[in-house]
Amino acid sequence: MALLLLLTGAIVGRPFVLSSEGNEGAFSVKSTEGKVCVAGRIDRGKGYDALVGVLGGRFFRISSEEDDYSYTVEIYGDACLAGITTLARGDMDMVLAEFGRGRPRILRVLGGKGEDMLWFLRRVSDGYLLVGGVKEEDWDILVVKLGEGLDLEWVLRAGTEGHEYAYGAVEHRESYRVVGRSNFRGNWDGFLLEITPSGRIERSILVGSDAKDYLRFVGLFKGRLMAVGRSEARGDSDVWIFSEGASFLFDGGEFDYGRVFLPWEGGVVLMGDTHSEGQSDGMLLFLSEELDVVEGYSLGGEDVESVRFLTEGGWFAGYTYSFTLDNDLLLGKVGNLCPALVRRKTFRRYTAPVKIHGYPIRPRPYSFGELDLSMRIEEVRLRSMDPCSGVNESLDLAD
Repeated sequence: MALLLLLTGAIVGRPFVLSSEGNEGAFSVKSTEGKVCVAGRIDRGKGYDALVGVLGGRFFRISSEEDDYSYTVEIYGDACLAGITTLARGDMDMVLAEFGRGRPRILRVLGGKGEDMLWFLRRVSDGYLLVGGVKEEDWDILVVKLGEGLDLEWVLRAGTEGHEYAYGAVEHRESYRVVGRSNFRGNWDGFLLEITPSGRIERSILVGSDAKDYLRFVGLFKGRLMAVGRSEARGDSDVWIFSEGASFLFDGGEFDYGRVFLPWEGGVVLMGDTHSEGQSDGMLLFLSEELDVVEGYSLGGEDVESVRFLTEGGWFAGYTYSFTLDNDLLLGKVGNLCPALVRRKTFRRYTAPVKIHGYPIRPRPYSFGELDLSMRIEEVRLRSMDPCSGVNESLDLAD
């Protein structure tokens, strides 16, 4: 087993594993001005607590008596802002916690009568956008707009007679674009909503085949809107890109899932999950400006890995089962990986056999507001492990 070292700033910039004696995983990462914010969850024996921290700094668990976890983090001034889903009241509610400049602080607790699941938190020009889902009888899309001071400005609940759920959002051309999945047509399709700054749905479409299709993340590339996810249109799951005027699948041979992308050296880098000979690994896929395949890689050790998010500077976050007997945080940088962690993999591009369909989604009334809820905050002592131990060579990826 590799030598365990105390977490210090010296390891920042090199891929590494953060581990405790239990199970933990990272689901989101955000970087700005030298600060790398991480959010995820950590095992507490019976259930999970939210886990937040800054690389080279301190990590904390934020918990109630029930399950708590964080899938998303954003920048909040010179600090970090974690979006936490808690079951403290018996159903799901949303918690916003500031961290990264001392002990974390709970800033807002928000919720309604349903299950309010927070999946993604996005900084916009005049505040923050929270997206996810709300469930009473079925799942509906939930979009919440907060101001600069995290004051609640509006809430949009929208649905059909099917199930729908939002995974990502971005600000574009003075409106918000939200993506996710819906089974309105019977199978799963990706959806794209255009929402005005006042919270009104301006446009809604479904995009999909006759198989399962999900849109997981949306951002901007060369000034145009682009979303990524996965599609089973060709049988197994392939990475799916849906952009203005183009829709492509990228097949690595088995199960492939695009979770997130980042503009990279004139092109795009995608990360997510891929299977190689039945084993789950992280996926690293470089595309040109024209979205042609440049290089593809699987990322991981001898067991299960997953890459869940990628942010500015090429920082990625996920989890690994390869380096200890349990689940650990996997963190690193796209441009700074060793041959022990990555293996070349062939991906082929295909035109996606998907169509655009009407999506008669409608707003639904929902009472949603601030709640009074206390959470425990405890520091967590993590140790770092070097997954590249014994390998001094660096691997230049897609230069």
